[in-house]
Amino acid sequence: TQVRRIKRVVKHESYKNRILYDIALVELAEPITCNPSIQLACLPDSTVRLSELKNCYVAGWGDTVAKADTGFTLQEAKVLLIDNQLCNSSEWYGLAKDQIQVYNLCAGYPEGGISTCQGDSGGPLICKDKHADFFWQVGITSWAVGCARPKLPSVFSSTQYFYNWIQTHLK
Repeated sequence: TQVRRIKRVVKHESYKNRILYDIALVELAEPITCNPSIQLACLPDSTVRLSELKNCYVAGWGDTVAKADTGFTLQEAKVLLIDNQLCNSSEWYGLAKDQIQVYNLCAGYPEGGISTCQGDSGGPLICKDKHADFFWQVGITSWAVGCARPKLPSVFSSTQYFYNWIQTHLK
């Protein structure tokens, strides 16, 4: 276990309602030491085609069933990236007009069953690179309606969309 103090938190200037522009950077007072359980995240710039990434995973310490306290066990699950247009369609999240923003990604399964849940917010959505042996952190768990419901996948803040914002605030 590595414990560090937080030196600084930078929230996105347009953040509100726990949904819109749901991204922040946390600067630690001391660096973390990488080991087999702790690795650096590779962030995708605009040249990475997310639609081509097929092996994607979520991870988190949250519940495995909605409204159930399941303890503190790190879980991981394979998920599919779901096209934003489909995710925003009237049978999915589109009942509330334009619920899924351009800076969001959807991931899970159309039939539900596997996804993130309460307590997973801030966790990674990673996808294996198509041509090399590493993973991209393409998203940050943001929100969902319930847990793993059909046609209501988890919604993530896209690290690709916020790439320039991240780079600007790392300096």
